[in-house]
Formats: sequence, C-alpha cells, structure tokens
Amino acid sequence: MKFIHAADLHLDSPFQGLKTASDQLWQVIHDSPFVAFKRLVDDAIRFQVDFICLVGDLYDQTTQSIQVQAFLVNQFKRLQVEKIPVYLSYGNHDFLASDSVKLDFPANVHVFPGEGATFTLITAAGEKVALSGFSYTNRWVTKDMTSLFPVKGQVDYQIGLLHGSESSVASEHAVYAPFNLSELLSKNYDYWALGHIHKRQVLKQDPPIVYSGNIQGRHKKESGEKGYYLVTTSADRQLNLEFHPVEVIEWRQIVVSVKQVVRLNTIINLIEEQVAKLPQAHHLLLSIQLSDSNQLSPALLKRIQAGELLEYLQQQSPAQPYLRYIYELKLVNNVIPNFQSLDTQYWQKAADLIFNEESLQELAGSLLQYPFLDTLIKQADFQAELKNDVLTLLDEINQNGVASDED
Repeated sequence: MKFIHAADLHLDSPFQGLKTASDQLWQVIHDSPFVAFKRLVDDAIRFQVDFICLVGDLYDQTTQSIQVQAFLVNQFKRLQVEKIPVYLSYGNHDFLASDSVKLDFPANVHVFPGEGATFTLITAAGEKVALSGFSYTNRWVTKDMTSLFPVKGQVDYQIGLLHGSESSVASEHAVYAPFNLSELLSKNYDYWALGHIHKRQVLKQDPPIVYSGNIQGRHKKESGEKGYYLVTTSADRQLNLEFHPVEVIEWRQIVVSVKQVVRLNTIINLIEEQVAKLPQAHHLLLSIQLSDSNQLSPALLKRIQAGELLEYLQQQSPAQPYLRYIYELKLVNNVIPNFQSLDTQYWQKAADLIFNEESLQELAGSLLQYPFLDTLIKQADFQAELKNDVLTLLDEINQNGVASDED
C-alpha cells in the first residue's frame, strides 16, 4: 500500500503581513497554494500511489470562485487518468452547505458526508483498505465526532480521516471536533490522517496518528517546510512515513547580532551576508531580528524604527531566480536595560507578573470576546514578543527622554 496524506490546502487564501509587497511578489504569493498542490499531484502520479487522503479545508472560504473550483477539478482529472482515487473531507473553512454552488468532481473523488461513511478499495498489491471519515456540515463543529468512526472491520488496513483538535492540548487554532488519543486507539485503525493543525507533527508512532500540516505557509507563524506525507507499507506490514515538501514560499526568521555596531552600512552588510547564505531552493519571506539592539545609538535606532532600513532592503531584493523578500525588521533587546530610575531586579519581578496569560487576559477584559485575541494571548511567543517590545520602548525613553511617535 502506498498513499499520500495531505490537509489544509487553503486554496485562494489571503496571506497576512505583506502590506508592502510588489505586484510581482503578490502574484507569486497568490499562486503558491495552487502550485504546491500541483506538485503534490505530480508526485502522486510519479510515485503511482494507490490513493490520496485530503483531510479538510481544501478551500479557504465557504464560497469558492469558479476558477478555484476548476483548478481543483482539473487536478483531480489528472489523477483520474492515472486511476488514482481521492478521499476527501471538508473542514471548518469549507464545510458542506446545501446552498453552495460547486462544480462536480470526477468519479475518482469520494467525498465523506456529514453523517460519516466508510469507503473501501483494493490496492495494486491486492490489499483491502477501508477509509472512514466525515465532513463538517457547519463551521462550528465543537463536539467529539469520534462516534462516527466504526471499529476496524474485516480489512487489511483501516484509515481514519479526522479534521480536528486533540482536546487536551492548547493550540493557536480554534478547537473543532475535539478528540483524545485513547478514543482513536480504541478503533484499532492502522493510520489516522489528521487535519486542522497547520504544524506537521506525529502524535503517536504506532499506530501512526499524524498531522501532515498545511502545504503552504500563509503567515509568519507558519514557518518552515510544508508539504505532505507519503505513507508506504513494508514487508512486515509496518507503515513508513516520508515527508515531502512542496511549498513554493517558505517563511523564515533570521537573527542578526548588531552588538557593538556603530554604522548603518555595517548593519546592511551583516544582513546581506546572512541572506546570501540561505538555500536557493524556493522563495523566502524573511523576518530579520536585530539582536542586541539596545547597544545601537539613538540615531541608528531612529532610522530603523522609521522604516528607512526596511524600505531600502526591500528595494534591493532580487526578483530572480528566487525572491528573498524581507517583510519585517525587528529590534530585539537581549538584556534588561539598566534604567537609572528602575531597579533591574524589580523590573524582572514586575515583568514576570505582567507578561503571562492570566495577567494579559485580565488586561484585555472584554476584548477577549474576539477569539483571535484570546488565542494570541495564550501563546508563549506572543507574551515574550510583547515583553521585548516594552523593553525596547523603555530603553528608548531612558535614552531619549520620550518615546517615538510610532509607539
């Protein structure tokens, strides 16, 4: 048996954090999820897989344009020619809706209904495989849906397709179709193909319970390689997982130390040297973190905070063969400043009390009615980033006597 597990294509997704991108870059960004999926289909044909599992959120929006639907239909037709079936479920972004206008998929595509279903097939090697899953009928599927999955039947392999969240684990994603591992294990399946969480991760090795992640990162928190898992069986019936990246654009963070730097030209050279070392495999969207920035002069800080350096670097970004676009330039304060009127020990104690989930939730108050803010506050990296921003601001006040207009 050989199959592909992928999820969260989010075709036609709006990308975030790129207000200054050029028209050329925007075209590359817009096309990237489509190109990534086409690469997946190319691989499926090249590897001659037995089938493909697509676990939710094929589209980013409930209503899709005819052009986006046509793209997906054409890719499925390519697979149909090669006799490769597709088993797909809809998730919280593209849930089933009776009033939706959708193009018909070719006959090789099997869509799981809202009440759940099990499809079976025979692989090229003669193995009988069952695939069980369900599609969302609305966006807010917040109850446990594992009851829709039957216990493994009289088959060689059974695979579960589940777009949802592990109930006991905090995540930046909203909790949909919560499950726990013990419930999944009780079904005796040979593989669980999970979707919804965009970070690639293996929750359990035996049997594999796996998030493939999304195929193209859409913002800076979705950094690193993105793609799918190719799953094959060995002679001893073990399932082997092999990750294959297909992303067109990778979001990446680079840390550049500006310790003891006194000239703007030196900062530019340091950044360009780091960028030049990056692999030439695909387009990169870069966040440059200038560490030890507390040691920069007020004049340099002012130029950077005004956006002059970022604008210059963006203008220098070469268009070919691969884009290296710096979308963000951040000042990182690595040490606690020695404020004249603020004891260091007192600051650390106060910071620990303020920059944590409980205190930030209290400060946010009624703003927590917005789910995105509630989710953001729970993230440790957001708390640390907020603390660093405050440090930078206080240091600027200490040096200049006043904060910049931007802050």
